[in-house]
Amino acid sequence: MNCVTSYGTERPPAVPRVLRAGGLSAELEDGAVRAVRWHGVEILRGIGYLVRDTGWGTLPATLSNLFIEESGEGFAVSFEGAVAGGFAYRAEIRGDAAGRLSFEVTGDASADLETCRTGFVVLHPIEGVAGEPVEVEHADGSRETARFPRLVSPGQPIFSIRSLAHAPVPGVRAVCTFEGDVFEMEDQRNWTDASFKTYVRPLALPTPYTIAAGTRLTQAVRLEVDGRPATVPAQAADGIAVTVGRALDRTLPPVGAGIDWQCIPERAEPGLGFLVARLGDVEALRAYGALAGQAGAELFLELPLECREPPEAELAEIARRIEAAGAEVAGVTVAPAAYLKSYQPSGPWPDVPGFAEVYRAARAVFPGLLVGGGMHSFFTELNRARPPAEGLDYVGFTTSPIVHAADERSIWESLESLPFVMETARSFCGDTPIRVGPSAIGMRDNPYGKGPVDNPENGRVAMARRDPRQRGSFGAAWYLGYAAALAYEGAASIALGALDGDFGMVGTPAGAVLRALAEARGARLREVAVTGSRAVAGIAWDGADGPVLWLANGSAEPVRVRVAGGGVVEVPACAAVRATP
Repeated sequence: MNCVTSYGTERPPAVPRVLRAGGLSAELEDGAVRAVRWHGVEILRGIGYLVRDTGWGTLPATLSNLFIEESGEGFAVSFEGAVAGGFAYRAEIRGDAAGRLSFEVTGDASADLETCRTGFVVLHPIEGVAGEPVEVEHADGSRETARFPRLVSPGQPIFSIRSLAHAPVPGVRAVCTFEGDVFEMEDQRNWTDASFKTYVRPLALPTPYTIAAGTRLTQAVRLEVDGRPATVPAQAADGIAVTVGRALDRTLPPVGAGIDWQCIPERAEPGLGFLVARLGDVEALRAYGALAGQAGAELFLELPLECREPPEAELAEIARRIEAAGAEVAGVTVAPAAYLKSYQPSGPWPDVPGFAEVYRAARAVFPGLLVGGGMHSFFTELNRARPPAEGLDYVGFTTSPIVHAADERSIWESLESLPFVMETARSFCGDTPIRVGPSAIGMRDNPYGKGPVDNPENGRVAMARRDPRQRGSFGAAWYLGYAAALAYEGAASIALGALDGDFGMVGTPAGAVLRALAEARGARLREVAVTGSRAVAGIAWDGADGPVLWLANGSAEPVRVRVAGGGVVEVPACAAVRATP
């Protein structure tokens, strides 16, 4: 497999070391534990020890002195880590066949360290967990029975945690204990991570904070699992199988692209349903309009309002700018620019006009256009602010899968969260159409810091604007899976990436996916069921000559997929292909 072709970078992906002790298994990857399983059932999605900088970016750790010892009854791992700026730590990981796993770290600061978080994060998966009971022991010793939220929680669902106990599947009980500080939980589905994250240091405390030189930190995470799964997950008889089922009462929505204001192309090829661009000066607006005309696409504008004057006055000046540019606009999405940053549900909130006032002003200034609300930033901000949907033509938001982690596995797993994201959005948007995007692998904006993280070495960097997978075949696979998940969940439209620039789709493997989806606008969707692998996603619709099926493989290995009623389809590693159902 060619790394540049697949991932857009010469750096190969990390290869995990699988550790086993009886029915317990875990994967060791870059100093973190992933995919902790008990008799094949995923108990924890990950345990990691990290240092976040003052903008919530993860500081890389240089690992050394790795030692691994395994036997049939247990395993032991130790290593050392060093973070630039004077923080070093020693880690020990142990597991045994009785279902016990421990991860202990002692860290020392040789200089003052400015950080937003230093310590453990522990991830519970969402399948079999979301909506289910959990027994909580709090830091003060009190206990309660709660639930992992079904709908995506805008704030922390559980505070002050010492331990969490739950049943991942019938017949199995897992208890996870946290030591060394006060932990709490957030619902990472807000950022499309497929996990609930329990992390050190409550967010109610000030950030960033200083770990003084000479400070020693000792933390531990301990897991105990017992019982056996009552049933074994069903597997396809021939490995991976795909069935194209009945026609649904749902059609493929319009699929379009963004226009990156930092890289406005000179031309656009026809075929896209719509384009989305952020407000610019008259020259930029004129270019947006020309691109939409060349593509035969509707133009939607994001209007982040500075709110230095009343909304109607600011919007009227924007309307004059659009008129001067001669741009034909189909709709505008309005929100105060302050909401390009993130705020905790408990506040404090920005001192700007309310959403209802902004929407009324937009209606008055743009009487002939579609008026949308929501956020120009991520679903997180929409879920926390929840603007009123009454009277809007649509509600919008975007996503990026690399807010917290930038490896291919985490990016692919983000597809699992999308049905929950859409279900949650509908819970407060009602029947108002939901338009998603422009969404890309990289981050257009950083609501949690000064801006997206630099990526000068073209690596796998969380919170980066420029992500190499945008140009690789893995990007095509992920975009297909992303659009499929949203289409089946009833998104009114889906905007992917951008025409050019850091999020550019044209001329990349993802461009073929974008064009195929755009050309199929309005086609009736068909059910698609995949068994035997979570690495394969699919979407099908009725074409002129019968059903059309596209498959995506997010894994690093090629797969053979048996299509019910058809033949075997070879899907290359990290790729999206059209198949014959």
